Amino acid sequence: MLTVHGSDDRIVSVTEASEFAKYIKNHKLCVIEGADHEFTSHQHQLASTVLSFFKLDLKKADDDVSTSNRDHIRSALMIKSRI
Repeated sequence: MLTVHGSDDRIVSVTEASEFAKYIKNHKLCVIEGADHEFTSHQHQLASTVLSFFKLDLKKADDDVSTSNRDHIRSALMIKSRI
């Protein structure tokens, strides 16, 4: 599980996000410096972070899954960014 959080989020503090992360198994918290709750000026960084997470997950799946299932997994994880 991935949580992306902005360091300048005024709705949910970084401290609260860090506490949340402690209770979730297999969780990664990524804090984007200067981003607000809506990532107003950080959309590109948000998209890059999420895509990198899925690419890493895809590589892990490639290592763990038989060749016959790899195309199916790639199709399921394909993401198109509007940015």
